[in-house]
Amino acid sequence: MAAYRFFDNAGVSPEELLSPHREATVRRMREQPTALVVQDTTELDFTAHPPQGVRCLNRETRFGLYQHAQLAVTPDKLPLGVLATENFDRAAESLGQTDQRSTLPIEDKESFRWLKGYRLACEAAAQCPGTRIVSVADREADLYDIYVEAQEAAARPGPRADYLIRVRTDRSTLEPDPDTGAAAYHKVRDEVRRSPLRSTQTIELAATPKRTSRTATVEIRSLTVQIKPPHARSRLPVVTANVVLIEEVGGPGDGTDVCWLLSRRAKRVWLGGPAYTPPRKACASMIAPDASL
Repeated sequence: MAAYRFFDNAGVSPEELLSPHREATVRRMREQPTALVVQDTTELDFTAHPPQGVRCLNRETRFGLYQHAQLAVTPDKLPLGVLATENFDRAAESLGQTDQRSTLPIEDKESFRWLKGYRLACEAAAQCPGTRIVSVADREADLYDIYVEAQEAAARPGPRADYLIRVRTDRSTLEPDPDTGAAAYHKVRDEVRRSPLRSTQTIELAATPKRTSRTATVEIRSLTVQIKPPHARSRLPVVTANVVLIEEVGGPGDGTDVCWLLSRRAKRVWLGGPAYTPPRKACASMIAPDASL
């Protein structure tokens, strides 16, 4: 009963509970030359025992919360602590309205949490001026807004976070592609794939529901490109990013072959050793230690 009274206390907030832990996390980050701030979202599914007032997940028949967390870790995967968490759910009437939300300002979208996560990493960079901070996220964070904000932050004096994001949208470069169409442009993925091979690495892939564990040989290419803004948001500036393509060679050909396209502001990020085992989601990223990258 004491726990229920504690959780029902209006004077207790998640932010206040996390505050001393966040301060301790920042202190640990200051002791590291590099700290990764990994952000991702997970489901808390209460469908079997829905509490009073709980709303929906992705369907009207599923109830619970989404939790978006910012976890600080070292490149050697040592956890340093949680910097922030954000919980949200969905009203039943809002489900299935993705197209209607596409024109909303970023601040009014669920995806705003990823931009806020990058901003949090920049705050950490200001609090840890002697530590290199890298914001790491999976494909859902592939937002042009983050790339614009990072580019503008880099032009200002003072510490700021780098980023490493797994790409979901194959954006266009500035180079026209008349063979494809009058208004077509060459794609970033194609340009990186045509670039010189930088490194070949062997990585261990953990088992997932779709694949068995195996050792994979991957080829790594990297290219700095200028990227056009989305067509519907052409008022935004062109961004320059270093894009890394990691592709498996000699894979099983069953749909599980590794093919990661990563966008990074950092000149060089190395997450792990030559046989690094990448986690399944946001940290599923590996960049060769070749200085030419």
